Amino acid sequence: MKIENILSFIIILLFSCNIYSYNANNPCEKLMQEGNNLDAVTAAKKINDQYDKHFCLGKAYYRSNMYDFAVKSFTDSEEHAKLPVDQMFSMLYKGIVERDLGKFDSSTKTFTKGLETAKLGNTKYLQMERRFLYQLGHNNLAKEDYLEAIDYFAKSTVVSANDNERAEGYDGLAMAYYGKKKTNKAIEYGLKAANTYRKVGAYNEYADAQIKLSSYHLGDNAPDRALDVLQKLERFAKDNGSRYYEAKALLEQSLVFKHKNDEQKAIDSLNIGTNIAKEIGAKDLLSATK
Repeated sequence: MKIENILSFIIILLFSCNIYSYNANNPCEKLMQEGNNLDAVTAAKKINDQYDKHFCLGKAYYRSNMYDFAVKSFTDSEEHAKLPVDQMFSMLYKGIVERDLGKFDSSTKTFTKGLETAKLGNTKYLQMERRFLYQLGHNNLAKEDYLEAIDYFAKSTVVSANDNERAEGYDGLAMAYYGKKKTNKAIEYGLKAANTYRKVGAYNEYADAQIKLSSYHLGDNAPDRALDVLQKLERFAKDNGSRYYEAKALLEQSLVFKHKNDEQKAIDSLNIGTNIAKEIGAKDLLSATK
């Protein structure tokens, strides 16, 4: 499962308001919170409310990597939605799963339908508008249609309700501008994203944004600036007790030192970062070094 999609699902789960009828305390949800996704599938099928049944079933299938079943369940939940916002959440999840299946045209069609539905409420569903704009930005990013991605991410920042949402938009803009080979703009928005994430205390997102920012500097043929960003991140990670990002910063530094033809420092950073990754069991970091 892609990191961006995992984050999208976590963010969606945090959203609640009095116009959303879904019962997030049902047995299916509780089992998913415990990591029992297949048991959650069974529990979802026993829920009486048809929207809750199919919506939670879709989420449980998704977390069990049964994407085709998830798409069908979200489609079914959309048909049983009692309120517009329930319907829009079904569309949002469905579009994300379709993208994971590589069905970009279907995903874009689903997100566009959701965006149009959100706009019918004028300003009532601005949060949903932003989510659909943001996801459409990622669809176009994945298709390397960077101009369209820039447009959608920019629009998502305009309707953002808080700094967390704005930081996501800035991060998307940075990636899209970098894909468009406009490194100055990528650095500008990458810096905005990192600073905004740090401001709101979203430290994991801040760290990831810093790593991207370093890659933008490297792409701009400024390896010393890239190193400066990574070394600051390494110190930040140490000060805040994150050995994972300490290791990741060191491994990224190794790549920059290699770019600078400083083989000894590249080896030293690689060894220290790898040892930390082994100590904490960070398999994703270890696999990236092979």
